[in-house]
Amino acid sequence: MQKAQTYTSPFGKAIYPHLTKCDVRFKPEGEYKVDLSLKDTQAQELIKIIKQYQIKAVNEAKEKSNKQTIKEHNPPYKKDEEGNVIFKFKMKASGTNGKTGDTFKQRPALFDNELKPISTDVNIWGGSILRVSYQPFPWYTPALGAGVSLRLKSVQVKDLVEGGGQTAEANGFDKVTGDSSSKNGSENEEVQTEVSNATDF
Repeated sequence: MQKAQTYTSPFGKAIYPHLTKCDVRFKPEGEYKVDLSLKDTQAQELIKIIKQYQIKAVNEAKEKSNKQTIKEHNPPYKKDEEGNVIFKFKMKASGTNGKTGDTFKQRPALFDNELKPISTDVNIWGGSILRVSYQPFPWYTPALGAGVSLRLKSVQVKDLVEGGGQTAEANGFDKVTGDSSSKNGSENEEVQTEVSNATDF
């Protein structure tokens, strides 16, 4: 299949990012990834691009397999309960080149809002506002059908969320009107440490 062109997504909210350290939970070779939440109006151009590559994947699969009908795999996005569109971007951390047989290691290039490289010591958390440079990759297998993957290439972080523990915002809270803050005692810092170290409620 023809090499995919590189595109850049709009800025959106990162969900479960693994950008400075690869995720090895389900794939021993490691995988860098991020789900990107976009408003429906922001998402339409990206959806249009994916549909173009989906058509390409189906047509090329028909030519190679001599089949009149090809099953289409689910696209790499879905809507959430709030109507936002969640896109999945992925990059293999290591592997073997199918053409040359050479092994490789790779990681996405990460940049801040001023285009300075982001250190791998910085942990990019969910809730960060970022955009992704990616390549749509059309593919086909007889078992799964024809589909499109969004290959992660690089990331620019506009607003960084990082830390070693859970924040109130990460748990879905916003500031509200009330009086609990004025009555909150000096033990606040100690309690906050306990919350940060907790993995669940």
